[in-house]
Amino acid sequence: MTGKPEMMLVTGVSGHSGRLFAERLARERYSGALRCALRPSSDAGFLAKTALNYSVAIGDITDPTFLDEVMKGVDTVLHIANTRFSEKIIASAIRNKVRWAILVHTTGRYSKFKSAAEDYIRIEDGILGLRDKIAVTILRPTMIYGSSRDQNMFKLVDYLCRHKFFPIFGNGKNLMQPVLAQDLANAYFDVLSNREITMNREYNLSGKEPISYIDIVRTVSRALGRSNVMVPVPMWLSLLGARAYNAVSSKAIISVEQVLRMNEDKVFSHEAASSDFGYTPKGFEEGIRGEVEEYLQGKRSPF
Repeated sequence: MTGKPEMMLVTGVSGHSGRLFAERLARERYSGALRCALRPSSDAGFLAKTALNYSVAIGDITDPTFLDEVMKGVDTVLHIANTRFSEKIIASAIRNKVRWAILVHTTGRYSKFKSAAEDYIRIEDGILGLRDKIAVTILRPTMIYGSSRDQNMFKLVDYLCRHKFFPIFGNGKNLMQPVLAQDLANAYFDVLSNREITMNREYNLSGKEPISYIDIVRTVSRALGRSNVMVPVPMWLSLLGARAYNAVSSKAIISVEQVLRMNEDKVFSHEAASSDFGYTPKGFEEGIRGEVEEYLQGKRSPF
C-alpha cells in the first residue's frame, strides 16, 4: 500500500467485510500502525494470528469521549460500522485533526421509499458539507453476501436447502446487484492504496452485473443441487397479507413498504470505482459458490 498512513483507525474490523480487509492487509504485509475500535462484545481474536502492527481499543463509538481518545494521532479513519454512527465519527475526526475519513455507507440512499433513504441522505449530505475541514471518501456497497456472516443471502441458502417450495412476491423480475464481501474488502484496500485519486470521491460498490431476484433464487438452488419450486404470490395478495399482518401484530417483522421495496430495482454502476482503482467484482453465480459450500460443510460437520 503506497502512502501508508501514520496511524489508521478502523471501526467494524470484526464484521463481515472488516475481517476480510484485515486479512488482506496481513497478506500484503502492511506495516503501518492499525488501531481497531471494538465494542466489548466483539471478537477480534483473529488479529492475533496475523503479523499486523495493531492495537485494540474497547468502547462505545457513539461516546464522544471514547472517540476522541481513539482518534488521537490518527491520520486516516476507515469507518465500516453502522452508517448512523458516521456523524459522530466525523465530528471527532475533525476535532482531532484527522486528515482523511473513508466511510462505508450504502446504496440505500437511492431508494425511492422515503423511510428507507431519508436518514442516509441527511447523514451523508451533512458530512459532505464538511469537506473544507476533512477529506471524505464515501463507499456505497449494495447488499453484501459471501459467507455465514452475512445477514441476507445465508438465510436464503438455508431456506432453499430446507424447503421444497419458495414464495416469490410479485413477478421476481426486479433487478439486484449483490456485492461479495471479499470484493468489498479489496475495494477498501485499493481505495487506501490510491489516495491521490480516491480522496474526496464517492463510489458505488456493486456486483459484476444485475441479476433478477428470481434468477438469484434459481442460482442458489442450482448451487445447492436442489430443484426448488417457485411459487409466485401476486403483489396485491402480498400487500393484502402484509396489511393484515401489521393490523393484528404490534411486532410485525415486515411492513407494507418492505414488501414494496422487495420489488424495487437495485442496480448501480461501479464504473467510477473500476476506473479509479481497478475495482473488478465477481458475478453472483461465481460469488455464491463459496457461501453455499460453507453452508453445506456446516451441515456435514458433526460439530
